[in-house]
Amino acid sequence: MDGLTGDRYEYFNRYPLPFAVLSRLVLQPFSSDAASWLYAARQWMNLIFIATGFAFWGLLRTLRFSRVVAIASILLTLSAPVVLEYRSMFHFDQPALLAYGVLLVVVVRQLIKPSPNLRWYLGVLLLGAMTGRSAVVLIFSLVLPLLLLVLKPSPFDGESQAGARALPWVWLGVPLAFGAVFVATAYNVVWEARLNQVSWQSTSVVQSALRRLGFVDIPGSAVERTRWLGGAIPKLASYLSEYLSPLLIVVALLILICLIMSRLGYSASAFNVAPVDSLSTEKYQLRHSMLWSTGLTSLLWIVVMKNLFVFHIYAGMVILPFLLLGMALVLEALIAQMNVVGIATPRQIDRGFVVASCSVFLIVLFFGPGAQLRPDGPRRVELEGFFAELNQYRNGLRAGDMVWRDSEWFPRSPTAQCALLDVPLLVGEHPEGIKTSEPPPFPERPR
Repeated sequence: MDGLTGDRYEYFNRYPLPFAVLSRLVLQPFSSDAASWLYAARQWMNLIFIATGFAFWGLLRTLRFSRVVAIASILLTLSAPVVLEYRSMFHFDQPALLAYGVLLVVVVRQLIKPSPNLRWYLGVLLLGAMTGRSAVVLIFSLVLPLLLLVLKPSPFDGESQAGARALPWVWLGVPLAFGAVFVATAYNVVWEARLNQVSWQSTSVVQSALRRLGFVDIPGSAVERTRWLGGAIPKLASYLSEYLSPLLIVVALLILICLIMSRLGYSASAFNVAPVDSLSTEKYQLRHSMLWSTGLTSLLWIVVMKNLFVFHIYAGMVILPFLLLGMALVLEALIAQMNVVGIATPRQIDRGFVVASCSVFLIVLFFGPGAQLRPDGPRRVELEGFFAELNQYRNGLRAGDMVWRDSEWFPRSPTAQCALLDVPLLVGEHPEGIKTSEPPPFPERPR
């Protein structure tokens, strides 16, 4: 987060500190070289992306989906072009998604069972609230106990009353999560107000939060984009469609298979996937609860964080757990119907789904929108030359040297100067007597 202190440009983090501090420690060995530092940051985010995939695997397997369904669901859900395009961009939504995924695993494994382990739930909930964009974890902490209270049947129902006795204690997660985020945010506000010598209401952290939550209008022409009856609904629908595209395609395929089967004379009983024993009943209760909790959390997040989502499509990553569960249920039904038709052996059908999902993922990864952003040979050479000049310039800077802030120095990134140069930046008029230097210009994009 940026702020102005007289004639100096400062950088502030509006999110809880743990992930920012951890990232600084991870990337510190690469900080002397700008290109290596940026590359390392991308690989750091790729590691978080992979870890999120493993969290999704743990969730689906705990919910007793087969290995084939779990693998195919994860690959197809993550193959949405928007997901792979932004997987390596450094932003605070990916660690929040990872924490959310781990929290869901803990809920299913440790909380929704005859003898719940509340320490695991509260500990991971606290960790999730302190990772990055905390809104999704905060909303989930409120949605979960409400749903467990009203859902019938509930995973807490059963012969053992331990789960029922533990339910009131799940509410402890609400003040714990909200309180942790409040303390972390207050810390950021106090430090920004102190460094900039402004009131806490005037800090960029507070002003940004008010805009994101819709308490004040976003200035300028962008305000129309945030109005529900203006540009918000079309923009949200457009962004959501990019995340939903893999699921919608698989749903269409399932409908097509069902229509074909009905034409072939298969009875409706062939499509029955209802539970047939106590173990199945427990499994479906778990899935039912998690689908409802992630679905309502996603819906409330879209409503509450509308002013964020309409400007940042990548922030919508937090709805992926809900889409993942939906994908797993649809794929399970699709595989069941194909087994009924008997066009191949069950093993062949399973292998076919794994190969197909892997192929889709790799095609989007290597040929999708994210791949189109990779520079070609001449552009790569040009960028390497720029970063070599930049390193030479940084090494030549002396204590007290200052640079004028230029929001257009790095295209579409007004804070890039602060990050890549790591020196105080001057703003406003050019007063006499201040020694400044000019960094090498960023090469223009090819037309």
